[in-house]
Amino acid sequence: MKLDENYLLVYDESNVVLRYEENRIRIKKDKTKEPYLFNEDRYYPNVKTALKAYLNLSLKGSKSIEDVIDRINKVEHTIMRKLAFIP
Repeated sequence: MKLDENYLLVYDESNVVLRYEENRIRIKKDKTKEPYLFNEDRYYPNVKTALKAYLNLSLKGSKSIEDVIDRINKVEHTIMRKLAFIP
């Protein structure tokens, strides 16, 4: 389930994975550039804890209380839209 541009939830047999994906460019030894997809997985026992982690990660870099509230509202709207299929 895609949460936003970079985050998605992936399910395996015993975990819920919160995956961060980002297109990056690697500079090789011969100075040529090579695009690749960077990903970082974080493992959680259930969807609820994975979504809590997503919220916490989304709050990083907040500059004010208003910014925190705006980000929380945006994440809550994203989660509700994805889980309840609200447009």
